[in-house]
Amino acid sequence: MPASSFTPIKSALIGGVLSTLVIFFGTYLLGGITDPEAIDNLQEIRPTLRFTASGSMTATSTILALMLTLLSFTQQTDRKLKAYHYNRIWWIARFAAIVFVAALVLLMMLNVPISNAEETFQGFYNVVYYTLLVYTALIGGMMITIILLLYQAARDIILIAHPGKVVSSLYANPEPEEEGSDRMTKREREKMEVPAPEEGVGSEN
Repeated sequence: MPASSFTPIKSALIGGVLSTLVIFFGTYLLGGITDPEAIDNLQEIRPTLRFTASGSMTATSTILALMLTLLSFTQQTDRKLKAYHYNRIWWIARFAAIVFVAALVLLMMLNVPISNAEETFQGFYNVVYYTLLVYTALIGGMMITIILLLYQAARDIILIAHPGKVVSSLYANPEPEEEGSDRMTKREREKMEVPAPEEGVGSEN
């Protein structure tokens, strides 16, 4: 993938990574915990983690369906869009699928009763606790990455559909004869495309 097309995706990835670090360290800075405290914390955060997992699954499945609608809309534009727009849709779909699977795995792990595994995880509950924190922070960071990519896609679609905005930078392979029209708005281009009335129509009367 060319560096120019990867730049919007890279900015969203940086935002997701920073969000992941903030989520994790914000929780980690609360201080270390012992095994009994970890067990209590796991019991307390299980409902929240379930809600996070189910919400992420619902959001990503909806986003995957909306990507098909967005792709259909872009195919109906009067000009071909640049490759990075389609690459961005592809990355959104990929991240959404990854988050959906990760959230499903988290939801299945939360169904394991902690009380039945006290002897198995004896001495490792704090490790399990921090592992879940890292795992959830990664899911949150990827969701933020998806949201940033969706914002970029929505911004470009709004610019394309807006009648008073210049969108020449979003199109690929501009036609040479339209050298002066690349700075025209959509409304101005539509006015130029309106056919002139034929001569002689109504003159017979």
